[in-house]
Amino acid sequence: MARHTPQHWQELVQQQKLSSLSAAAFCREHNLSTKSFYHHRAKAAQTKPTAFSEVIVKQNISTSSPIKSQTITLATSVGDLVFPAKIYPQIIIDVIKGLQS
Repeated sequence: MARHTPQHWQELVQQQKLSSLSAAAFCREHNLSTKSFYHHRAKAAQTKPTAFSEVIVKQNISTSSPIKSQTITLATSVGDLVFPAKIYPQIIIDVIKGLQS
């Protein structure tokens, strides 16, 4: 039987959990030693899961279309009011107060 890395054993244990096979049947199907499987399954159960996960950030910038300016749209009973995103907040507050009166 081939030697497996600890990570591969974790994957095998997870695969067995997700399968409908018993541990013995899974080991027979994957040509694994049941003794080794039970050892690594017990070891995996003792390992506390980490709260961190590796994240790979891929930056995807499209240069085919121009960047649209960001806006703030205020939907009112009168109609939609569109403001530039960099507007002073007080102006929007004043507009809302004016609509309420």
